[in-house]
Amino acid sequence: MSAISITLILLSCLFHALWNVLTQTSRNSNFLSGFKGMVIIVIALGYLATSGSSAVPEGVWVWIVVSGVLHGVYILSLSKAYQTQDISYVYPIARSAPVFVPVFAWFFLAEHLSISSMSAIVLILVAVYILHFDGHLIRGFRNLWDAILHKDMRWAFITLGLVVGYSLVDKQGMDLFIEARPDQAVENGFAFFFLEALIGFTLCNLYLFAKHPAQEIGAVWRQEWGRGLVAAVATIGSYGLICVVLQFEEVSQVVAVRQTSVLMVVLWGVLQLKESFGSQRILAGGLVVLGVALMGWEPSASLP
Repeated sequence: MSAISITLILLSCLFHALWNVLTQTSRNSNFLSGFKGMVIIVIALGYLATSGSSAVPEGVWVWIVVSGVLHGVYILSLSKAYQTQDISYVYPIARSAPVFVPVFAWFFLAEHLSISSMSAIVLILVAVYILHFDGHLIRGFRNLWDAILHKDMRWAFITLGLVVGYSLVDKQGMDLFIEARPDQAVENGFAFFFLEALIGFTLCNLYLFAKHPAQEIGAVWRQEWGRGLVAAVATIGSYGLICVVLQFEEVSQVVAVRQTSVLMVVLWGVLQLKESFGSQRILAGGLVVLGVALMGWEPSASLP
């Protein structure tokens, strides 16, 4: 992976960690996500109307629509998870996609699984297990299974599945984009993001207003509009940059390196928010980062 790709992914990680912290610490994570979505919709419409990059190559629309639907459900699912559990607990689970993306990418996108990739998968699985470990081996596995089945904790695992899904879909869409417009990588990436965001956040807000009184949503929006603006800009930076990089790198490596944000968020939750089980969660976050390093060990195509 090229130095430019890694730099862009790490910058994306900072943006991703920022909007997740803002979302989890909101008065209502779902409502903040809705406001953030409205801001992104406005920016997207402005960008697509003025940039001249809204022309979509043949075959890409289906991936945009699928990605938009997956992202819409992902935002709602992640917000729900943050309403029920600590960020240092939810985030490592929700961002454990490197365990699964390489396997599906091997089947569907013809990407290979190297020894370092398989080692990384084991490390990240151990990290997820450590989050549920309380000093007893059997009880730890029981805790993990109970968390998967729990009506609140299931949202973190549903979010994980959605991350895997939209990562594969976005890679397929960006491959078609760069094939059709090889000299417009940045425009391709942000056009794809803004188009799927229009779909995803429209669905997200339709759901919110159908399920909750407009007065309740509006109260949070008026109180946290500044937080929502920052979260919107961070979200655009996070996903827009990833869509650019996906045109040149294997999705397995991109998703893996991107999980560096796990340690950022875990440290914030433990050190700043004083969440419990600090050493255990920092250890889990560190193992995820080590898995990221192993996953990115094999070289791939580079940004020009």
